[in-house]
Amino acid sequence: MSQVHHKDPGSLGDSIPPDGLFPLFSKSLLERMRFLLSVLLVVCFFNLPFSEALKEISLTAGFALSVAYFFGTGNPSSFWRFSFRSGWPVYLFTIVSLASGFHSINRMEGLRGFWGDFETLMGFLFFGASVALKKWSGTSRIWMTGALLLGTLAGAGVGIARIVIEHRSFLGMMNLGDKNSTAQFLAILMVIILFLGIDGLQREKRDRFSLFLLSVLPVLAIFLFLTRSRTFLVAVPLAFLLMIILAKAWRVLIVLGGILGIGALAAYFVPILRWEIATLPHPTSDGSFTSRYPTWEGAIRMWKSHPFLGVGPDNFHMANIHALYHLPEYASHGHNLFFNLLGEYGSLGVAAFALWLAVWCRDVFAGLRTKRLGNSHAALCAGILVLLFVGGIAHPMWGGSTSLMLMLSMVLSLGPLYEDAVGSSRSSRKRDSGFTRKNDDFPAQPEGVR
Repeated sequence: MSQVHHKDPGSLGDSIPPDGLFPLFSKSLLERMRFLLSVLLVVCFFNLPFSEALKEISLTAGFALSVAYFFGTGNPSSFWRFSFRSGWPVYLFTIVSLASGFHSINRMEGLRGFWGDFETLMGFLFFGASVALKKWSGTSRIWMTGALLLGTLAGAGVGIARIVIEHRSFLGMMNLGDKNSTAQFLAILMVIILFLGIDGLQREKRDRFSLFLLSVLPVLAIFLFLTRSRTFLVAVPLAFLLMIILAKAWRVLIVLGGILGIGALAAYFVPILRWEIATLPHPTSDGSFTSRYPTWEGAIRMWKSHPFLGVGPDNFHMANIHALYHLPEYASHGHNLFFNLLGEYGSLGVAAFALWLAVWCRDVFAGLRTKRLGNSHAALCAGILVLLFVGGIAHPMWGGSTSLMLMLSMVLSLGPLYEDAVGSSRSSRKRDSGFTRKNDDFPAQPEGVR
C-alpha cells in the first residue's frame, strides 16, 4: 500500500489557531463557527436522502458560514486558492449552467436548474471547508458518516412503508423521488462507505467503526436491490472489485461475496428480482432499455438545434421541449449521462464535465506520486468513475443529491491535500512573522479517515 505520511493528530476538540496574522474574529468566535459548521454538515448529510427543504437550508447556511469563517481568519486565500485549483471545472460548469439557463426558451425553469448546479458548487466548497478544518477522523468520522447512514435509513424506511401501503414494486426514498434517483444515491453512498472502511482498516487493523461500516454494506445492497435498477447491479460490484484491487484490500472480498450472495438469494426467492437479474446479460431483451433510444435521439436533436449551450438545465421534462424535439412522455431526463448533458448543457457543458473528471484524476495521481494520498483515495476516485461510466449508460448521474454525493466523493479522495493546503499556509505565515508555538502547526496528514 502507498503509505500516507502524517504527523501526530489532535482530537476533534483541539482548537485550531486563527488562519491569519490579523484575524478579524476572535479565537473563541472562530471555534464556535467551526462547531456550527459541523452541526450544519450533519444536518445536511442526514437530509440528502430525506428532506429537500432542510438539505437546501443547511447547505446554503453551511456555505455562507464557510465563507464567513475563512474571511474572519484574516487570510482566507489558502483554502479558496486550493479549492479553485482542484475544482475550477466545477466553477466553469456552473457558469455554463447560468449561460444555458439564460439561453433557454424556458428561462425560469433553466435558472431553476442553474440554482441546482450552484448548490453543487456550494456543496463542493462547504464539504471541502469541513474536511480541511475538522479532519475526517475519530469522532468527526462517526458523526458525519452516521448522519449519512441514518438519513438513508430514514428515507428508505419511508420508501419501504410506501411499498407496503401503496403496493409499489420498487423502492424510492423520501427525498429522492423515483427508484432511479434512489439507486444513483445508494450506489455512490456504497462506494464512499467502502472507501471509509478500507481506509480505516489500513490505518488501524482493528478499527471497530470501519468494520461496522463494512458490515452495513450488505444492508445498503438490499435497498439497492429493492430499487430494481439493473444498471447498478452491474456497476456497484464492478466498482467494488476495482477498489479492492487498487487498495489491495483482499479481506474486503468477503463483503463483495456477501453482496453477491444476497443477490443470489433475492433471485431465488423473489420472482420479480429473479427476472431483473436473469435479464442482466441481455439488456435489450425488454422495453426498459430500448425505450431510452427515442430519448437519446431527442437529445441529439436538442444539441443540433443548440450545439453550444443546449436547451437549458432541467428542461428535459418541459412540455414544449417534448413537442419541439419529439420526446416520449416518460422522458423527464436524458436517461444517459452523456446525452443528458449534451441536450441540456450543450458541448460546453460536456467539455466542462470532462474537465472536472480530468482535473480530479490528475490531482489524485499527483497525490499518490508524492505520497500525500494513499491507495484508498485512488480507489475512491476509480470507484466513482466506474459508476459514472457504467451507471451513466442508462442514468443521468447528475443533479440534486446525486451531484452533492459526487462532490463529497471528490473532496474525500483529496482530503489530506485540503488539510495540507490550509496547514502549510498557516505554518509559513507563523514562520514569516517570527512567532511559533508548540502544536500550532496544522497536522498536514492526520490519522484516521477523511
